[in-house]
This record gives sequence, C-alpha cells and structure tokens, in this order.
Amino acid sequence: MALLAMSTAVACVEEAPENEDGVLVLIDEDADPLPDAAIDMGDVGPAPRLQHVQIDDLQLPAGRSELIEVELPEDVLSLSIIAQGEPRVTYVIEHLEGPDGRLLVSEAPQGVSLDGAASQYARFPGPFLSPNRSVSPNGGLAGLLAPNNPGVRITPGTWRFGVGAMGTIARLNSAVDVDIWIKRGPPPTRSRLDLHFYFTGAHGWTAATAPTDPDFMQAVERMAGFYREIGIELGSFTYDDVPSRFREVDEGLDPLEQESSLETLFSLGAYDTGVNMFFVDSIGDFSLGGTIGGIAGGTPGPSLIPGTARSGVVVATGLDPDPESIGHIMGHETGHFLGLFHTQEFVRELTDQIDDTASGFANADNLMFPTVTPEEASLSDGQAWVLHRSPVVVSEDLE
Repeated sequence: MALLAMSTAVACVEEAPENEDGVLVLIDEDADPLPDAAIDMGDVGPAPRLQHVQIDDLQLPAGRSELIEVELPEDVLSLSIIAQGEPRVTYVIEHLEGPDGRLLVSEAPQGVSLDGAASQYARFPGPFLSPNRSVSPNGGLAGLLAPNNPGVRITPGTWRFGVGAMGTIARLNSAVDVDIWIKRGPPPTRSRLDLHFYFTGAHGWTAATAPTDPDFMQAVERMAGFYREIGIELGSFTYDDVPSRFREVDEGLDPLEQESSLETLFSLGAYDTGVNMFFVDSIGDFSLGGTIGGIAGGTPGPSLIPGTARSGVVVATGLDPDPESIGHIMGHETGHFLGLFHTQEFVRELTDQIDDTASGFANADNLMFPTVTPEEASLSDGQAWVLHRSPVVVSEDLE
C-alpha cells in the first residue's frame, strides 16, 4: 500500500506593555502604542484581507511561554500562528483561548482522557486532541490554523495563546520567533493559490522542460481539478531547479538527526506567496508497510514564510509514475500545508474533526485519505471551508 505522509520571524517586541494579569499585549487599542519596529500590522496582498504580526525571541522558560494576547477585528475569518525555534526541539501552540474563556486548544481539553496511549501518537496529546487540533510532529517549528474544522469559530475580541517546547525527554528552556496572520473579510467563495515548482531531475522534469511536458501538465491539471471544484483556482506558477543530490531525501522526522536532507531541501523554498513544491524520486524507506508518497512541512506549514526547514511540500514521483497519482499527491500534501488533516489516521481511529468527511479505511475517495490513488477523489464542503481560511489562499471575491 502506498502511503501519503502527514506533515509533520522577526521584528522585536521590546518593552511591550503588560495588562493587569501580567499578560503581554500585542494589539490593544487602549494600551500605549508599541514602537514601530516592534509590531507590523500592515496589510498584505491585493486587498486589506491579511494582517501580519511578528514577535522576536519569545521566551519559553521550562518549556512554556507566557500567554500572549491578540485583538481580533470584527471581520476576522481565521488566525494563523507560526512559531520557529531550535531545529531539534519540538514546539506546539498548546493554548488558544477565546474572549469568552472557551479553550480551542488546551493541555487538558475538557472531556478528553489523556491516557498513556495518548503520548504514543503526539508529544503534546492535549493540543492534538483539542477542539481545534494543534500538533507538531516535526522539530523546529509549530503551526496552527484556527479554525481548522467547521465545528469551531474564531470570533472578534481578545484571544490568548501560548507556545510549548519539548526536548528529547522533557520540556526545556527555549525561545521562538512568532508570526501571526489574521485573515479578514466576508467568507470567500472564490480564491487563488499560487504554486512554486522545484525540480531535482526526478521523472525527467526540469524547470526548462516541465512547462511543456505532457506528464507534468497532466499532474498539475489533476491537482487543479480538486481545488477548482471547491472554488480555488491555481494561480501563477514559477519553475526552478535545485541540485540533483536531492532526488532522494530522508523523512526529516528523526529528532536526533543533526542534518536532514528533507529539511535542507525545504529551506530552498524561496517564495513568500503560495506553496513551494519540490519533486524528488523517493522519500526515505518503507514505513508502516508502505512507501511515503509525499510530506508537507506542517499541518499547517509555515504560511508565507520562505527559507525555513518546513517551507514547502515534497512529492515523490517514483512511488507511482502515473501523472494522475502524482497529481493526487500534489493536491493531498498541499491540503496538509494549508491546514487539513487526514480524514482517517492510522492510530486510535482518529479523524479530521470535519463532520462531512467519511471515517474508516474503506473511504478512499477523499483527497485527504492517507493513500495514493489515480482514481476519482474529491474534497468535501467542510474541507473547502477550512482551505478558504488559510492565509496562503488569496480571496478574490472583492477584487
């Protein structure tokens, strides 16, 4: 069985004001203004739909940050948080609390049993089993998209979040740089997604030949069909070559590995729009009884941040050379990077928390089912609802 693998900043905030509870306030209209260099709330993109906040060197003493406040506007659609730190430390957004005290992410989610088995599939089981799933299976970076299922909502007002850090054995002192993306506007129905293609020579494709190669264009059209059906058109493409030594890469998942070829490849992702997509022959060895077809830099990946060890998705063209199968992997891994989980995980019967996707291992006709197929597949309305809220996907309704 062929398997698709799930995934796995900047201006300083100095002397930022604290509220009466000692919580660092990032955006508070009643607080004294922060220095211009401390906070960037500039608009990004073709319309005032996306705002960006950056924090440098957020400290995590004993593996936990203080709670950070962020004020969300009336027209907020989604909140994305990316935290970058040390390569071999595992980070997670482990607390997300709404204005009314609702916990969308928690170390101890209400009504959830965190038994001994929980740590077998997540180093931070509480966030992984929270209403808005938060997980970071790879070192160096944590990512969160909220909402990442239609069962939760991001509302206007003051939200609080916290970051956790785990070493090989236990929590440890660390620090992260944080990027926060606030997507605004009415719920989009039409959006655009740009793609940046990188070629190692796998499948005979190069930056020069791919734009006219019939197999490559068939794979791209296969991916485009999945997204077109839910109102997301593939936008502009770029084509670049990378060294052929990356035709075979590792899985990049070993926390003790000092240098991962996959992470080095991802760090070549140079674009701060869309998704960086790398084509290789193979990824690692056999795993869970099958070969890895693709890996995303996170669920979600580091949105709009180039040059990190998770800045993109990688597609193995040697797993199944059928362009239809390659196009399926392209669409699937991009789904992860934008915030979608598998409809069905291979552990503990975990699903994606989206009500209109089928559970179980007999339902392989969803793009986010964890196997490769050249057969018909699609995305559900609930999955579309999530994808349109990714900061990487550009809303076009009002353009």
